[in-house]
Amino acid sequence: MSTSNNFIVKNNSGGEFLELPAICDLIAAGKIHASITDRVAETDLAIKAGSVERCSTAVAQVLIAASDELRQQGSQLIFLSMSEQFKQSFFDLGLGDCVQEWERRAQ
Repeated sequence: MSTSNNFIVKNNSGGEFLELPAICDLIAAGKIHASITDRVAETDLAIKAGSVERCSTAVAQVLIAASDELRQQGSQLIFLSMSEQFKQSFFDLGLGDCVQEWERRAQ
């Protein structure tokens, strides 16, 4: 299922995941936030960031807040893939520990 307001995609096994766009800028942050907010519940949230070429501070904030909120609910944010550019954006912002935590969860 994919709509103009969010980035949710169905995978082959029927599970949902959020696939981030190539450019995760301020404009995308609002849509990503809305997509996450619609689905943050008492279940894990899977995200694919494998095609991200650029990630802004606003999107990083949205993802970290979602990760914290899910953790408080007993769930977690799970990254199915992360591009090198996506990871580097977090390291450049001094948030490399978030990427390392997400990579540990994915293993």
